[in-house]
Amino acid sequence: MSPLEQVLSAAKKISDEGRTPTLALVKSKLGSNIPMPILIQGLQQFKAMSADDIKTLSADCSVQPAEDAAELSIAANQADKITRLEQELTELKAEFNLLKKQLNKLEKQCSDTEGHK
Repeated sequence: MSPLEQVLSAAKKISDEGRTPTLALVKSKLGSNIPMPILIQGLQQFKAMSADDIKTLSADCSVQPAEDAAELSIAANQADKITRLEQELTELKAEFNLLKKQLNKLEKQCSDTEGHK
C-alpha cells in the first residue's frame, strides 16, 4: 500500500469512528514514517472526496472510482473533438448554403441572358 493510500485509509478509519480526520489524528494513527507533504496531500484528497467515494475506500484503501483519471482524460478529449467537429460542420453548412445561393444566382443570370438572345 502506498503512503498516500495509507493516509486515506487512516482518514477513513478515523471518519468511521465518528471523528473528523485531522492532520494530528492521521499522523498519530500512522506514526512518523509518512512524510508531512504526503499526509497533507492525503488529508486534502480525503476531504475533497464525496461520501460515495469515501464509501468505496476498502479496508486496504483501494479506491474504486467509477472512472479513473485516464478514462476522464480520454472522455474530455473526445468531448473537445466532438465540439470542434460540430463547429466545423456548422461552418461547412453555412459555406455550402452560400455557394448554393451563388450558384442559383449564376444560373438565373445565365437563363436571363439566354432569354434575351
